[in-house]
This record gives sequence, structure tokens and C-alpha cells, in this order.
Amino acid sequence: MIIKFSLLRLSITILLVTLFPLVQKQWLNLYLFDINSFSIYKILYYLSGLIVPIFVIINSLNNFTYYNFNFHKKNNNNFDISGKSLLVITLVISSIISILISHYIFLNLKIISNYFIGSNEYLLQFDIYNQILFVVIISFFLIFKKTKFLLKKIILINFFIFSIINWYLQINNSSLNDVIPFYIFKFGNINFENILFLLAIETMFYLWSYISYNSYLSDWKVPKPHKNQVTPVFNIIMFYSLIILYYSILFK
Repeated sequence: MIIKFSLLRLSITILLVTLFPLVQKQWLNLYLFDINSFSIYKILYYLSGLIVPIFVIINSLNNFTYYNFNFHKKNNNNFDISGKSLLVITLVISSIISILISHYIFLNLKIISNYFIGSNEYLLQFDIYNQILFVVIISFFLIFKKTKFLLKKIILINFFIFSIINWYLQINNSSLNDVIPFYIFKFGNINFENILFLLAIETMFYLWSYISYNSYLSDWKVPKPHKNQVTPVFNIIMFYSLIILYYSILFK
């Protein structure tokens, strides 16, 4: 399905990301007010960390996974991208998305290994040979429809695990800075890196879905994108920008 952001859905999302973190903070304050006794607010605050990741996953599966580009068949005036140009575009997009996914998954493995399993050198080893092997495997999965969607679900599971681990560590005053040597964005909150990884993957996944749709690659002809194809990318960026806003308010 093509992404369709109704005004009602957008309004609900904006209300969620602006009001819900304030509610979470209030639950935390009520819990801290009487920290020595059992409080329902502690449970509410702990469980509230599940809501936004689940919301992101549901929205991604419903709106950012199954794309339909059948309208191209009705337009005979489309110029095709083919030959060397298509080869370069295909290699660039598949390489970028595969590299992003491999780094994202290995990052999560490193966090799990350090905090829950104990340091495991095999899991932490991410040299150039492992990177190339993992990128090749992911690129192979992207070629086939079923494995492409399976890979997307694995990415969302990885996002969920990443989010929950980070939530658990933050409410227990722990930090991931020592685990992640490439803490690039310096926002002071690893949630931003988690969301930015997913945002980049979602964007590249859309571009890959476009060029690999139906028989485009098997025919080695991909219609040049119409200006309407910009809208889904805008919706992806807008949605994840709102999620970043949510974490900005929550951990301000």
C-alpha cells in the first residue's frame, strides 16, 4: 500500500509525541515521591517505555513496508532507467541499505553481549571480512520478495530490542556510551541514534522497494520516479522526526 497520512492520523501522532512524555514524567515524579513503597506509578513508568517502540513498529509495518507502484503501468510516457545507470543505482542502494542494516544489528549484538551475556569477542569482532560477508548476505535477501519482508521484520525486532535495552539502562542510570565507540551524533541520548538508524534504513528500503518492484529488475527497466514518489520519503522523515521530538521532550 502507498503511504497515506490522513490529517486525523497526523494529529493523533502529534498529540502522542508531545503529551505522552509529559505523562511519563508525571508517573516518574509520583513514583519518586514515595520511592520506599510499592507504587503503581513505577509499573506504569516502566511499561510506558514499550508503547512508543510498539507504535513505531506497527506504523512501519502498516505504512512503510508494503509499497505499490502499479500506477506506472498506466502511464506510457515514463522514461526508463536501464543499462549502466540502473546498475550503478542498484549497487549503490543495495550496498548502503546492507551496510546500514549490518552495522545496526552488530551494534545491538554488542550491547547485548556487554550487558547481558558478558564480553564475547566473537560477537564483538566486526572486521572487514565479516562486514563484507554480512553485506553480501543481506543484499541477497533483498533480491527476493519474501526474504526482503522478513529482513524488514528482523530490523524492526532489532529496533524493539535496542529500544527496550536502552530504556532499561536509562531508568537504572546506566549509559551505552562506553559500549558504542562510534557515538557519532553526540545528542546525549542513544535513542536518537536508534531512531536515525531506523530512519535511514526506512528511506533506503523505500528506494529499494521502488527499483525492485514487480519485474522492474528482471526486465532491467525501472520507470523514472514521478514527483509523487517524493511524498512517501517526506512521510517517513516527518514520522521519525516526531519520534525524535518525543524523546527530546521525555529526556529533556
